[in-house]
Amino acid sequence: MIHTQRPRVLIVLAHFDETRNPRGRPDFIPQGTGHLFLAGAFARDCVDIRAYSEFHDGPLVDETAFAELDMLVLTGVTAAFDRMRHLTAYARTKSPRCVVVAGGPAVRNLPVSSAATFDYACQGDIEDMQAIIRDVFGEWAAAETILPRFDLANWGGPVMYVETSRYCNFKCSFCALTAEGRRYQGYDPAYIEAQVRNAPRKKYVLFIDNNFYGNSKDAFLAKLDLIRSLWREGLFEGWFALVTGDFFRDFSNLEAVRAAGCLGLFSGVETLNEAQLKRYQKKQNLVVPQLQAIQTSLKAGVAFQYGLMFDPSSQTLQAMHEELAFITSESTMPLPAFLSLTIPLLGTPLFDECVSENRFLPSAKLRDMDGFTLMTRPLDALDEVSAFARRLSRLDGQRLRILRHCVGFYRTYRHSLSGRQMAHLLANSLRLAVPSVMHHHRLPMRSRNEDNLTYVTTTQPLGPLYTPAFRVGESFRSYFTPTMITDASGTLDETIAMNLEARKGVSRHAGRTRSVANARTAEGGQPASASESAARAQD
Repeated sequence: MIHTQRPRVLIVLAHFDETRNPRGRPDFIPQGTGHLFLAGAFARDCVDIRAYSEFHDGPLVDETAFAELDMLVLTGVTAAFDRMRHLTAYARTKSPRCVVVAGGPAVRNLPVSSAATFDYACQGDIEDMQAIIRDVFGEWAAAETILPRFDLANWGGPVMYVETSRYCNFKCSFCALTAEGRRYQGYDPAYIEAQVRNAPRKKYVLFIDNNFYGNSKDAFLAKLDLIRSLWREGLFEGWFALVTGDFFRDFSNLEAVRAAGCLGLFSGVETLNEAQLKRYQKKQNLVVPQLQAIQTSLKAGVAFQYGLMFDPSSQTLQAMHEELAFITSESTMPLPAFLSLTIPLLGTPLFDECVSENRFLPSAKLRDMDGFTLMTRPLDALDEVSAFARRLSRLDGQRLRILRHCVGFYRTYRHSLSGRQMAHLLANSLRLAVPSVMHHHRLPMRSRNEDNLTYVTTTQPLGPLYTPAFRVGESFRSYFTPTMITDASGTLDETIAMNLEARKGVSRHAGRTRSVANARTAEGGQPASASESAARAQD
């Protein structure tokens, strides 16, 4: 146990930007919040905490940030596992006795590699962080109730973030939540209200649940009653949430959310192709025709946003181009909020399918599971598909179609949507059409390194973050080597296979475990225990 009056703790949301943008994305919505929830596990007046988001502010490379630390806490999406190792090397170089806690889906899916790197690891949820704090510092350092520390964030903007549930009651083949296999859990209304009242006052609330609708209509309506009362109290002007496709089975749900102050919903459309939805095991999107759900939502005065995914290993270029052509010409639906390639995340059914069918490309890297780098063998020519991936995020070459779409969309819904709802949806369309106009000097532009990207994992450069920002201990140099998914022949990497096999033997409800790692003894520190952390995944 560390006996320090006011321990120094650094909590980092680790992130690799797919464009190598060094300045972060401060104006992107939604932001990751895992580091702020983790900060809430510490007693507010007893610990000196700094919370840092690499997604918001760009890579943390300030040498002084890692000096005199008692604890480093790390979280992030699956692809950020290597970045967590980099940050661990920095902390152990500058603060040899620093205790490192790391978690999220990557750590859960890589228990063996995690045990060789981090001090604490835990298979459980955010609440397990309190047990780690008590173990390292003592009872006095842990908070009784975890409320996110948004006071530690340097965010501007009009949005506050609140969570009303965790996990999801569906099992999409590509989803990290499917890999984790945990049950959907709704939160107690008192905890939801406490989050709202303790958050900085903003115009809007974004409910960051994976599935705001959930698996109980009664619980959903009770939650709406609470939100309606908070909205009428004037704590916020409106709110947004993510719902699954089954929400639109009963269109009275739209009337209910609008009456409670809802301005817009996000739903994972993923694709309008029914066969592809079945491949994704996304049965909730087959309940109601998706175009009908979108149109009904917009006509009811509830803005609708969605994302699209493309899988070149199971879809032809022609099919993907045809879907994009339909969407950009269909003025009764908005353009997507984002487009990406399907990611075969570790531990998911899609990952297992790609391994069994030998779909992964040679020398595939975990770092490249970002939704823009091609990880699997495409049905069409590799160079043609990589060109498609390069243009995907901005719909390059379709500016005129997008502008025509904006005009048609405005004419269709100008009477059902408010001015701010329409402005938000049209701004998203213009971002795809003319990003140079939408991005001013404060917003992150595309990296100069973008021209060097191949968008194919086999040849995609690692980027500058794999070179230490300052001198690290010799025993930590290996922390900057990439985690490989496949070898040069395209065969599953032995280390990945070993980790995934070990993962099968780990209980889904297990807490933290401890084992001895050798990495720190070489630097003169105490032998480190190694395991997984209670960290909030953003996948």
